[in-house]
Amino acid sequence: MKEETAPFRVTPMTSLTLDRFQSIKNIPSLPEQIDNVLIATETSSCMDYSIVEMIQYDPAIAIAVLRVANTPLYGYAGQISSLQQAAGLLGPGSIKNIILRTPILEQFPVDSCEALPLDYVQLWIHSGITAIIAGALARLMGGIESDVCFTSGLIHETGAIALSVCFPDEFAKVQSFANANQLGITEAGKQVLGFSHLEITGEIMDAWGFPAQLSHVILQCEAPDKNKTHWKLAGVVALAKSLASEWGFPSCIKDIRSDQQERLLGLLGITEKELQQWEPELKKYTEFALDTMKLP
Repeated sequence: MKEETAPFRVTPMTSLTLDRFQSIKNIPSLPEQIDNVLIATETSSCMDYSIVEMIQYDPAIAIAVLRVANTPLYGYAGQISSLQQAAGLLGPGSIKNIILRTPILEQFPVDSCEALPLDYVQLWIHSGITAIIAGALARLMGGIESDVCFTSGLIHETGAIALSVCFPDEFAKVQSFANANQLGITEAGKQVLGFSHLEITGEIMDAWGFPAQLSHVILQCEAPDKNKTHWKLAGVVALAKSLASEWGFPSCIKDIRSDQQERLLGLLGITEKELQQWEPELKKYTEFALDTMKLP
Protein backbone atom coordinates (compact mmCIF):
# COMPACT_ATOMS: atom_id res chain seq x y z
CA MET A 1 0.00 0.00 0.00
CA LYS A 2 1.19 3.56 -0.60
CA GLU A 3 2.85 5.62 2.08
CA GLU A 4 0.79 8.19 3.93
CA THR A 5 0.72 11.48 2.05
CA ALA A 6 -1.56 13.51 4.31
CA PRO A 7 0.18 16.32 6.18
CA PHE A 8 -1.24 15.27 9.52
CA ARG A 9 -3.32 12.59 11.18
CA VAL A 10 -6.34 13.04 13.41
CA THR A 11 -8.29 10.90 15.79
CA PRO A 12 -11.37 9.39 14.09
CA MET A 13 -14.15 11.97 14.15
CA THR A 14 -17.10 9.59 14.49
CA SER A 15 -18.09 6.62 16.63
CA LEU A 16 -18.77 4.47 13.56
CA THR A 17 -16.76 1.24 13.61
CA LEU A 18 -15.82 -1.03 10.75
CA ASP A 19 -17.55 -4.07 12.24
CA ARG A 20 -20.92 -2.32 11.88
CA PHE A 21 -20.78 -3.22 8.19
CA GLN A 22 -20.80 -6.95 8.94
CA SER A 23 -24.55 -6.75 9.58
CA ILE A 24 -25.45 -5.24 6.19
CA LYS A 25 -27.79 -7.63 4.39
CA ASN A 26 -27.76 -6.14 0.89
CA ILE A 27 -26.68 -3.21 -1.27
CA PRO A 28 -29.42 -1.21 -3.04
CA SER A 29 -29.55 -0.73 -6.79
CA LEU A 30 -30.95 1.91 -9.10
CA PRO A 31 -34.67 1.59 -9.83
CA GLU A 32 -33.99 1.89 -13.57
CA GLN A 33 -31.56 -1.02 -13.41
CA ILE A 34 -33.96 -3.32 -11.61
CA ASP A 35 -36.77 -2.43 -14.02
CA ASN A 36 -34.55 -3.08 -17.04
CA VAL A 37 -33.39 -6.45 -15.74
CA LEU A 38 -36.86 -7.64 -14.75
CA ILE A 39 -38.29 -6.69 -18.14
CA ALA A 40 -35.47 -8.59 -19.82
CA THR A 41 -35.91 -11.69 -17.68
CA GLU A 42 -39.63 -11.81 -18.46
CA THR A 43 -38.79 -12.35 -22.12
CA SER A 44 -35.98 -14.86 -21.51
CA SER A 45 -36.27 -18.60 -21.41
CA CYS A 46 -35.77 -20.14 -17.97
CA MET A 47 -32.85 -22.04 -19.52
CA ASP A 48 -31.24 -18.96 -21.04
CA TYR A 49 -27.94 -18.68 -19.21
CA SER A 50 -27.01 -15.53 -21.11
CA ILE A 51 -28.92 -13.74 -18.34
CA VAL A 52 -25.51 -12.65 -17.03
CA GLU A 53 -25.48 -10.10 -19.85
CA MET A 54 -28.47 -8.42 -18.19
CA ILE A 55 -26.88 -8.01 -14.78
CA GLN A 56 -23.21 -7.70 -15.57
CA TYR A 57 -23.03 -3.92 -15.18
CA ASP A 58 -24.93 -3.56 -11.91
CA PRO A 59 -22.63 -3.68 -8.87
CA ALA A 60 -25.45 -4.15 -6.35
CA ILE A 61 -27.07 -7.08 -8.14
CA ALA A 62 -23.67 -8.57 -8.97
CA ILE A 63 -22.51 -8.61 -5.36
CA ALA A 64 -25.85 -10.10 -4.27
CA VAL A 65 -25.49 -12.89 -6.85
CA LEU A 66 -21.92 -13.53 -5.69
CA ARG A 67 -23.08 -13.70 -2.08
CA VAL A 68 -25.62 -16.41 -2.80
CA ALA A 69 -23.21 -18.38 -4.99
CA ASN A 70 -20.65 -18.43 -2.17
CA THR A 71 -23.02 -19.95 0.40
CA PRO A 72 -22.60 -23.63 1.37
CA LEU A 73 -25.94 -24.39 -0.29
CA TYR A 74 -24.33 -24.57 -3.73
CA GLY A 75 -21.26 -26.52 -2.66
CA TYR A 76 -18.65 -23.85 -3.47
CA ALA A 77 -18.61 -21.76 -0.31
CA GLY A 78 -15.92 -19.09 -0.46
CA GLN A 79 -14.71 -20.19 -3.91
CA ILE A 80 -16.65 -18.13 -6.47
CA SER A 81 -14.64 -15.06 -7.48
CA SER A 82 -16.43 -13.92 -10.63
CA LEU A 83 -19.92 -12.91 -11.59
CA GLN A 84 -19.72 -15.18 -14.63
CA GLN A 85 -19.03 -18.22 -12.43
CA ALA A 86 -21.80 -17.25 -10.04
CA ALA A 87 -24.39 -16.75 -12.78
CA GLY A 88 -23.54 -20.11 -14.35
CA LEU A 89 -23.85 -21.83 -10.99
CA LEU A 90 -27.16 -20.27 -9.96
CA GLY A 91 -29.09 -20.04 -13.21
CA PRO A 92 -31.74 -17.52 -14.33
CA GLY A 93 -34.47 -18.55 -11.89
CA SER A 94 -32.34 -18.00 -8.80
CA ILE A 95 -30.92 -14.77 -10.20
CA LYS A 96 -34.40 -13.39 -10.82
CA ASN A 97 -35.33 -14.14 -7.20
CA ILE A 98 -32.22 -12.27 -6.06
CA ILE A 99 -33.19 -9.27 -8.20
CA LEU A 100 -36.70 -9.26 -6.71
CA ARG A 101 -35.16 -9.07 -3.23
CA THR A 102 -32.75 -6.25 -4.14
CA PRO A 103 -33.85 -2.95 -2.56
CA ILE A 104 -33.81 0.25 -4.56
CA LEU A 105 -32.00 3.41 -3.53
CA GLU A 106 -35.18 5.49 -3.31
CA GLN A 107 -36.43 3.32 -0.44
CA PHE A 108 -33.56 4.23 1.88
CA PRO A 109 -33.95 6.98 4.48
CA VAL A 110 -31.31 9.68 4.27
CA ASP A 111 -31.57 10.91 7.88
CA SER A 112 -30.44 14.53 8.15
CA CYS A 113 -29.08 14.76 4.60
CA GLU A 114 -31.37 16.53 2.18
CA ALA A 115 -30.55 14.22 -0.72
CA LEU A 116 -28.72 11.00 -1.39
CA PRO A 117 -25.04 11.92 -1.06
CA LEU A 118 -23.72 10.43 -4.29
CA ASP A 119 -24.47 10.66 -7.98
CA TYR A 120 -25.35 6.97 -8.17
CA VAL A 121 -26.02 6.95 -11.91
CA GLN A 122 -22.50 8.29 -12.50
CA LEU A 123 -21.10 5.74 -10.05
CA TRP A 124 -22.94 2.85 -11.76
CA ILE A 125 -21.68 3.94 -15.17
CA HIS A 126 -18.12 4.31 -13.89
CA SER A 127 -18.26 0.87 -12.25
CA GLY A 128 -19.59 -0.78 -15.41
CA ILE A 129 -17.00 0.89 -17.63
CA THR A 130 -14.20 0.03 -15.21
CA ALA A 131 -15.37 -3.60 -15.26
CA ILE A 132 -15.48 -3.93 -19.05
CA ILE A 133 -12.06 -2.26 -19.47
CA ALA A 134 -10.50 -4.40 -16.72
CA GLY A 135 -11.77 -7.62 -18.26
CA ALA A 136 -10.60 -6.60 -21.72
CA LEU A 137 -7.17 -5.49 -20.48
CA ALA A 138 -6.67 -8.84 -18.75
CA ARG A 139 -7.49 -10.71 -21.97
CA LEU A 140 -5.15 -8.52 -24.04
CA MET A 141 -2.31 -8.95 -21.55
CA GLY A 142 -2.85 -12.70 -21.26
CA GLY A 143 -2.25 -14.97 -18.29
CA ILE A 144 -4.62 -13.00 -16.03
CA GLU A 145 -8.10 -14.02 -14.85
CA SER A 146 -10.22 -11.65 -16.91
CA ASP A 147 -13.52 -12.58 -15.24
CA VAL A 148 -12.07 -11.81 -11.80
CA CYS A 149 -10.73 -8.48 -13.08
CA PHE A 150 -14.14 -7.67 -14.54
CA THR A 151 -15.94 -8.55 -11.31
CA SER A 152 -13.48 -6.66 -9.11
CA GLY A 153 -13.82 -3.58 -11.28
CA LEU A 154 -17.59 -3.80 -11.09
CA ILE A 155 -17.91 -4.07 -7.31
CA HIS A 156 -14.88 -2.10 -6.11
CA GLU A 157 -17.01 0.83 -4.90
CA THR A 158 -19.35 -1.33 -2.80
CA GLY A 159 -17.99 0.15 0.42
CA ALA A 160 -18.67 3.71 -0.71
CA ILE A 161 -22.23 2.78 -1.66
CA ALA A 162 -22.80 1.06 1.69
CA LEU A 163 -21.35 3.97 3.66
CA SER A 164 -23.31 6.61 1.75
CA VAL A 165 -26.62 4.74 2.01
CA CYS A 166 -26.44 3.34 5.54
CA PHE A 167 -24.47 6.15 7.21
CA PRO A 168 -24.98 9.24 5.03
CA ASP A 169 -23.93 11.73 7.70
CA GLU A 170 -20.60 9.97 8.19
CA PHE A 171 -20.12 9.79 4.44
CA ALA A 172 -20.79 13.53 4.19
CA LYS A 173 -18.09 14.18 6.82
CA VAL A 174 -15.60 12.13 4.81
CA GLN A 175 -16.46 14.01 1.61
CA SER A 176 -16.20 17.39 3.33
CA PHE A 177 -12.85 16.51 4.88
CA ALA A 178 -11.56 15.27 1.52
CA ASN A 179 -12.55 18.50 -0.20
CA ALA A 180 -11.22 20.75 2.56
CA ASN A 181 -7.85 19.01 2.70
CA GLN A 182 -7.53 18.11 -1.01
CA LEU A 183 -7.41 14.38 -0.25
CA GLY A 184 -8.84 11.34 -2.00
CA ILE A 185 -11.75 9.67 -0.29
CA THR A 186 -9.59 6.70 0.74
CA GLU A 187 -7.22 8.80 2.83
CA ALA A 188 -10.07 11.03 4.04
CA GLY A 189 -11.94 7.96 5.26
CA LYS A 190 -8.92 6.82 7.23
CA GLN A 191 -8.62 10.25 8.81
CA VAL A 192 -12.30 10.75 9.63
CA LEU A 193 -13.49 7.20 10.33
CA GLY A 194 -10.28 5.32 11.00
CA PHE A 195 -10.85 3.14 7.91
CA SER A 196 -11.44 3.57 4.18
CA HIS A 197 -14.34 2.67 1.90
CA LEU A 198 -12.11 -0.04 0.42
CA GLU A 199 -11.80 -1.60 3.87
CA ILE A 200 -15.61 -1.44 4.16
CA THR A 201 -15.85 -3.44 0.94
CA GLY A 202 -13.44 -5.99 2.38
CA GLU A 203 -15.42 -6.20 5.63
CA ILE A 204 -18.67 -6.84 3.74
CA MET A 205 -17.01 -9.48 1.58
CA ASP A 206 -15.57 -11.26 4.60
CA ALA A 207 -18.95 -11.23 6.34
CA TRP A 208 -20.62 -12.59 3.22
CA GLY A 209 -18.12 -15.41 2.77
CA PHE A 210 -16.42 -14.19 -0.42
CA PRO A 211 -13.07 -15.63 -1.54
CA ALA A 212 -10.05 -13.82 -0.11
CA GLN A 213 -8.88 -13.19 -3.68
CA LEU A 214 -11.57 -10.56 -4.28
CA SER A 215 -10.82 -8.76 -1.02
CA HIS A 216 -7.09 -8.71 -1.80
CA VAL A 217 -7.69 -7.17 -5.22
CA ILE A 218 -10.09 -4.48 -4.05
CA LEU A 219 -8.18 -3.54 -0.92
CA GLN A 220 -5.14 -2.61 -2.99
CA CYS A 221 -6.72 -1.43 -6.25
CA GLU A 222 -5.92 2.19 -5.42
CA ALA A 223 -2.20 1.46 -5.03
CA PRO A 224 -1.16 -2.02 -6.24
CA ASP A 225 2.08 -3.31 -4.76
CA LYS A 226 4.17 -6.22 -6.07
CA ASN A 227 4.74 -7.28 -2.48
CA LYS A 228 1.00 -7.92 -2.04
CA THR A 229 -1.02 -10.98 -3.03
CA HIS A 230 -2.90 -10.66 -6.36
CA TRP A 231 -1.15 -7.37 -7.13
CA LYS A 232 -1.39 -7.88 -10.88
CA LEU A 233 -5.18 -8.24 -10.78
CA ALA A 234 -5.34 -5.13 -8.63
CA GLY A 235 -3.10 -3.28 -11.08
CA VAL A 236 -5.40 -4.12 -13.99
CA VAL A 237 -8.42 -2.82 -12.07
CA ALA A 238 -6.54 0.35 -11.10
CA LEU A 239 -5.52 0.99 -14.71
CA ALA A 240 -9.07 0.33 -15.92
CA LYS A 241 -10.40 2.79 -13.36
CA SER A 242 -7.91 5.40 -14.51
CA LEU A 243 -8.79 4.88 -18.18
CA ALA A 244 -12.53 5.04 -17.46
CA SER A 245 -12.05 8.44 -15.84
CA GLU A 246 -9.77 9.67 -18.62
CA TRP A 247 -12.29 8.65 -21.30
CA GLY A 248 -15.16 10.60 -19.76
CA PHE A 249 -16.59 8.20 -17.20
CA PRO A 250 -15.14 9.34 -13.87
CA SER A 251 -16.36 8.16 -10.52
CA CYS A 252 -18.09 10.74 -8.37
CA ILE A 253 -15.61 9.54 -5.74
CA LYS A 254 -12.13 10.88 -6.47
CA ASP A 255 -9.28 8.51 -5.71
CA ILE A 256 -7.09 7.08 -8.46
CA ARG A 257 -5.55 10.00 -10.32
CA SER A 258 -4.75 10.16 -14.00
CA ASP A 259 -1.13 10.98 -13.13
CA GLN A 260 -0.79 7.48 -11.67
CA GLN A 261 -1.30 5.90 -15.08
CA GLU A 262 2.40 5.90 -16.02
CA ARG A 263 3.25 4.10 -12.78
CA LEU A 264 0.51 1.51 -13.38
CA LEU A 265 1.72 0.83 -16.92
CA GLY A 266 5.24 0.28 -15.62
CA LEU A 267 3.97 -1.99 -12.85
CA LEU A 268 2.06 -4.16 -15.32
CA GLY A 269 4.76 -4.13 -17.99
CA ILE A 270 2.57 -2.40 -20.57
CA THR A 271 4.19 0.10 -22.93
CA GLU A 272 2.52 3.32 -24.04
CA LYS A 273 2.58 1.98 -27.59
CA GLU A 274 0.74 -1.20 -26.59
CA LEU A 275 -1.92 0.79 -24.77
CA GLN A 276 -2.39 3.02 -27.83
CA GLN A 277 -2.80 -0.06 -30.01
CA TRP A 278 -5.39 -1.52 -27.63
CA GLU A 279 -7.30 1.72 -27.16
CA PRO A 280 -9.72 1.39 -30.15
CA GLU A 281 -10.76 -2.09 -29.04
CA LEU A 282 -11.13 -1.02 -25.42
CA LYS A 283 -13.29 1.93 -26.41
CA LYS A 284 -15.56 -0.33 -28.47
CA TYR A 285 -16.15 -2.37 -25.33
CA THR A 286 -17.04 0.79 -23.41
CA GLU A 287 -19.61 1.73 -26.05
CA PHE A 288 -21.14 -1.73 -25.84
CA ALA A 289 -21.32 -1.48 -22.05
CA LEU A 290 -22.99 1.93 -22.18
CA ASP A 291 -25.59 0.64 -24.61
CA THR A 292 -26.31 -2.38 -22.44
CA MET A 293 -26.65 -0.38 -19.22
CA LYS A 294 -29.33 1.92 -20.67
CA LEU A 295 -28.92 4.46 -17.91
CA PRO A 296 -29.90 8.12 -18.30
